[in-house]
Amino acid sequence: MFYKKVAVLYPQKIVLSCIAFFLCFLIHGQEPNVISQDSINILIAKAEKLKEEYNYTESLEYANIALTHAKLQDDPINQGHIYNIIGYNYQTNGELKKAVHNYEKALTYSRLSNEKRLQIESYNTLAKIYAQQDSSFNKAIKYYNESFKLAVNLRDTFEMIIPLLNTAELYLNSEQYGLVYNYLLKANKHIRRKGNDNTKSKVNNLLARYFIHEKKYSKVEYHIKNAIKYASKDNLYPELAAAYKTSADYNISKKRYKSAYSDLNKHYQYLNKVTNDSRSRELDIANVKYKVEEYKRNLKQAEIEVIKRNSQLTKWRITIALGSVLILITLAFLISSYRNNAFRKRTNKDLIEKNKELRIAKDAAEQVSALKSQFISTVSHELRTPLYGVIGLTSLLMESPREDKRSEYLESLKFSGDYLLALINDVLQLSKIETKEVSLEKVSFNPRSLVDGIVNSLQSKQKHNNNQVHVNIGHEIAQTLVGDSIRISQILMNLIGNALKFTKNGNIWIEIRYLSFENNQYHLRFIIRDDGIGIPKEKQKTIFENFAQAESINEEYQGTGLGLAIVEKLILLHDSKIHLESEAGKGSTFYFDLKLDKAKEQQITHKSGTALQVGTTKFHVLVVDDNKINQIVTQNILKKRGHTCDAAGNGLDAIDILKKGKFDLVLMDINMPGMNGLDATKIIRTFNREIPIIALTAVEEGEVKDQVLAAGMNDLIVKPYDTQQFFQCIVKNIERSKLLSF
Repeated sequence: MFYKKVAVLYPQKIVLSCIAFFLCFLIHGQEPNVISQDSINILIAKAEKLKEEYNYTESLEYANIALTHAKLQDDPINQGHIYNIIGYNYQTNGELKKAVHNYEKALTYSRLSNEKRLQIESYNTLAKIYAQQDSSFNKAIKYYNESFKLAVNLRDTFEMIIPLLNTAELYLNSEQYGLVYNYLLKANKHIRRKGNDNTKSKVNNLLARYFIHEKKYSKVEYHIKNAIKYASKDNLYPELAAAYKTSADYNISKKRYKSAYSDLNKHYQYLNKVTNDSRSRELDIANVKYKVEEYKRNLKQAEIEVIKRNSQLTKWRITIALGSVLILITLAFLISSYRNNAFRKRTNKDLIEKNKELRIAKDAAEQVSALKSQFISTVSHELRTPLYGVIGLTSLLMESPREDKRSEYLESLKFSGDYLLALINDVLQLSKIETKEVSLEKVSFNPRSLVDGIVNSLQSKQKHNNNQVHVNIGHEIAQTLVGDSIRISQILMNLIGNALKFTKNGNIWIEIRYLSFENNQYHLRFIIRDDGIGIPKEKQKTIFENFAQAESINEEYQGTGLGLAIVEKLILLHDSKIHLESEAGKGSTFYFDLKLDKAKEQQITHKSGTALQVGTTKFHVLVVDDNKINQIVTQNILKKRGHTCDAAGNGLDAIDILKKGKFDLVLMDINMPGMNGLDATKIIRTFNREIPIIALTAVEEGEVKDQVLAAGMNDLIVKPYDTQQFFQCIVKNIERSKLLSF
């Protein structure tokens, strides 16, 4: 502290001050202060208080200082308490890994010091964090049980309640109903003696949820009323929200949809109040931080005043020291000059290195900017070209052209629309891959059916260029494999589609070649070969770049230029690489290797041995969409294939229609006024679990797929869609429904 004061008053004599401090230290022989046990307790209390005032940064600072001295004194009791405070601060800030690390240490030291209450707190907190992670479910249960055992040893009824309730809720959420009731009975017994309104509301809500599953409806209403009653006493918003959600679920199970709708509204109202409380808490934290900053400023001003008051004493000490260390001053200046010179050399060297790095970063940024500009320019060109055709042809059709031209214009209009859809889908797919939003799934699929389906969907291209397609799949390969069939389909669809497009009056060979089988895993090679126009050597290096095809001057082979770029990135996701062998005028061969697991059970086949075919079987379909134009488009597409259909404008109308009529399939929009498609599906599943329901939406698949499946829908079609794939999806889901009910 003495050195700091001298440095503030005489910055030009820092070296001299250091020497003076050294002499004073020798003269007075002072030793550093040792923090006592009481001081450590004061620091811990300060950290606790700051934690309760939401000032987590300052709380961490005090806790870390206290921890340092507690370690020096080998004090396990205080170390346990301090690690618990640090863990809480990290948990509140959302840093769960650091929180778990510190809570585990708190648990260790509480065991060493036999601090049972701290052990209980640590077990409960860790179990709560682990309960949020599916992989740590068993660990959470174990820690709750340990907490309960310690509470029993202490004969602390209230501490017994918490782990019992949390364990019951954990089993209930994981649908392990056989283990729930005993925990709830024990908790309810203790709550009657020493429970508060919060625990009373929670145990009644959990009992209500359990009896809904057991269909003991006479007990459900009693517990829901009690849950709401106790939560209402002190405005316990989280418990009120939970109670009304349980009430809504109960009313849905009893088919009382208006009451369910009212309960859901109250559920969301109380959830909003919980959110508002959280925002108020964040505001309190901000206010505390402002007060801390103001306190720091006042403290700094006070230190300056102390320095001024002690200035005379400081000058006196410096004056005495000057005569004694004159020789040392000279030596110190020489050492300082040498070090400053060395420092300047190091600084200059660092600056030179930094300049090099900055130049490299500048070049990279300019390159990225140029690539971005080029990408935007290319996409703009690719969008404007077909849009011009769409707008122009639409204008010509509105002007009532000759009948002999109408068909030609409509065909060109359809081509431009398909091109636009392909470009948008490809750009979105490429963006997802590059931002690592695409992950591989593992589902069972039949490789032969997969290839046949792709070939059938590309029949129009095959006929257009008068090509023959030959398929060869190794007989050693199992009927059912496990892998991401959707990504493999995208890869093959692009490669086979390109082969058909760039080949006329020729042949396309599709081969899946068996390479080896080890550890229940096939090593396969996928080969797509054609005898088309081929790819010149100079273009083979850039063919997999974005918009490589868009640069082609041959309008006959127009395309988005993103297909092969997507193919390469999807294959890289499989830890593989695509290979190309081609010669201009002699065709091309693309091949890549994949490792796919053999399915443990073969795919189920239809007992009758027959399958539904697109265009041969007629269906009765309900189209649910609030947009009249979308209704007309979907209905006409279905009617052209001979299917019959009805329409509904919202979820409530759809429920009424399905209760009265018989349908083969429902096409359900998601976003609708009144009742949306997700809520409507949940209610439909309470009285009809067999009918296939397909979400028909313009929202990106990745954003809603989990919600769609969780609501009880069978599949998802994104608008606008390819008609062939649209009907394939319908047939697949109807066939699956008939198979399950067979």
